[in-house]
Amino acid sequence: METFDTTGKLETPAQQSAPRILLLRARRIALHWVVRFLITWFAFGIITAASVAELQAMSIEIGPIVSVALLAVCSLLAVVAVTQLIERRTLAAIGLGVRRLGMDWLKGAGVGAAYLCACVGILAVLGGYRMSGVAFAGQALASGLVLHVLVGVFEETLFRGILFRFLEEGFGSWIALTITALFFGLSHLNNPHATVGSAIAIALEAGVSLGAVYMATRSLWFAMGLHTAWNFLQGAIFGVAVSGNGAPTDSLFQPLIQGNQWLTGGAFGIEASVIAVVLGLGVGSYFIVQAVRQQRIMRGLWWRGGINGLSDVSEQIPCRPTELPSAV
Repeated sequence: METFDTTGKLETPAQQSAPRILLLRARRIALHWVVRFLITWFAFGIITAASVAELQAMSIEIGPIVSVALLAVCSLLAVVAVTQLIERRTLAAIGLGVRRLGMDWLKGAGVGAAYLCACVGILAVLGGYRMSGVAFAGQALASGLVLHVLVGVFEETLFRGILFRFLEEGFGSWIALTITALFFGLSHLNNPHATVGSAIAIALEAGVSLGAVYMATRSLWFAMGLHTAWNFLQGAIFGVAVSGNGAPTDSLFQPLIQGNQWLTGGAFGIEASVIAVVLGLGVGSYFIVQAVRQQRIMRGLWWRGGINGLSDVSEQIPCRPTELPSAV
């Protein structure tokens, strides 16, 4: 006699056809990875729109610092909410562990400061940068620091915390690094004095190095610290145009910049200089090597068998997500 239970037996992987396996895998990825990615973007948009409306209702002027602060806070809130409420993962697993905030930020800032000082030092030796005076403006330095901290938080949360992380889980580390570096360069094309050459320079020196830093350290704080120090020292300290946004007149050092544009970066700033590109690729290469040595290169969900590989990303990374490579 046939029983009421007609659910049947599940097919084993060997019994399933290759097209069916690929279809099931694609469906899992679409339902879990793509949906989480879209939810994060949607949450960021909703939180930002609500915050802007609230500030306007309170008649608060939304200036440059307020707008960047708004984007930084809203992007962080969106990532935190999706990570904890939907992904059911700890913040440490994605590089936002509170315990590592101070140490990782300072280490990243140290790398960023050394990188920028090396660029300016080489430019000075080659005759392209000379200090014509020193002017200490405490308020300008403080506001510059606040602004660049907020820019670092927002851009790293957006590009590494959202875009890189989800691309990496879906397609693997190498594809994520390539795509985010390209998008990071393209995002600077609307800046003043931007050219195709400056966008390529940004993609190579910053997109690659910051992505590689996150791959190696698995710490967004480290990337934020590096980004902050790089921008702050450029503008507020050395008086160089930051991503084409004009050289500040109240920087600590009053510079005289001269020479070929390929050397100085021209009106866009030192970020478009061949010096920054070469040194930036050096920094990126170092952290890529560290990521490989520490076995922190991730395979995408497609090659890991679908969503099954997402249950614990740390399985792909033997070290703790917030633990820095020993060589850093």
